Amino acid sequence: MDYETIIEEQLNSMDLSGLESIMSEASKQGGIFEDMTVSQIINNLINGDAIFDSDKIIDNLINLFLLEVKASVFLGCEILAICIVVGLLTNFSNTFGSKTVSSLGTMICSVVIIALCIGNFYQTYEYCQDAMNTMTSSMEILLPIMIPLLISMGGISSGSIMDPVMIGSVTGFNFIMQHIILPLVFLSAVFVMINSITEKDYVKKLSGFIRKGAIFLTGLLITIFTGITAIQGIVTKSADGILINTARFSIDNFVPIVGGFAADSLDMVISCIGLIKNSVGLIGIIIIISLLILPVIKILSIAFIYKIIAIAAEPIATKNISDSLSEIGSAAITMTVVLATGAFMFLIFITIIMGMGGGGTWTS
Repeated sequence: MDYETIIEEQLNSMDLSGLESIMSEASKQGGIFEDMTVSQIINNLINGDAIFDSDKIIDNLINLFLLEVKASVFLGCEILAICIVVGLLTNFSNTFGSKTVSSLGTMICSVVIIALCIGNFYQTYEYCQDAMNTMTSSMEILLPIMIPLLISMGGISSGSIMDPVMIGSVTGFNFIMQHIILPLVFLSAVFVMINSITEKDYVKKLSGFIRKGAIFLTGLLITIFTGITAIQGIVTKSADGILINTARFSIDNFVPIVGGFAADSLDMVISCIGLIKNSVGLIGIIIIISLLILPVIKILSIAFIYKIIAIAAEPIATKNISDSLSEIGSAAITMTVVLATGAFMFLIFITIIMGMGGGGTWTS
């Protein structure tokens, strides 16, 4: 029996419907997957064939960014128009001396800008939460596929320990992101916009502190979760190595006549399973990156528009409004960093599982 037959039998025995489902979800975001099945991708990886057209992917990403920028331009024009009104009111106040009317008009315009920005940023916040939920669901589908493959390779200790650790880490991280970190970033943006109404920076430093705290908490969580997972993997990998080597030695020496052949066959099967596991892991990495691309491009395009509006509004609006618009852009970038860092933790988990078992070559 050759390795291609073994791989085909293993793929036929696996339930890949969940993985196909998240691939279909990823194909809607960025256009990376185009009517390709998991089995086709695995076969392409095994045979060394190209999976995607890199030039087409780059063109899609550029077009996607430009499309998102165009979608955000309308909001930018609205905010800039209101900033022009604020500037005109300020000039009228200086010319005609009607400071009370001008201050009232400026306050009303500032409130309208706040309402527009907070509404838009809340949509970004919800979009970011949805992206994190989708990536978490993908991990919850991916891990039950990779862990059994790891156990099939002889990684009994690794699989039995890593499964609850990783599932718990993914679930716990998603909960903290949804209920603590992302709300903190949103709250910092609200503080920034409230600060634009006043003439002094009452809560600007508090907003910056909350934003930096959210980034620090994200990094701390990733360090803790990935550290625990990596240590568990190192400890259990040695035990699994002893177990599988003992099995090979026992088959080779204690099974009469066909012991050597059976040991070689075992090596081939383990290597084929390892190849499938690593291929599934690579598919998982591509899926996570694909699910991350659209939210990152969308949020960065919004941040880009806010930064441009802040520059354009600086000579015509009040300093607090232009500074607040710039800070909103920074908050959007922070949300992108938090989301990308969370995805990075998921990629580390997949890579750790791919590094276990050592399947990939065999002796014949």
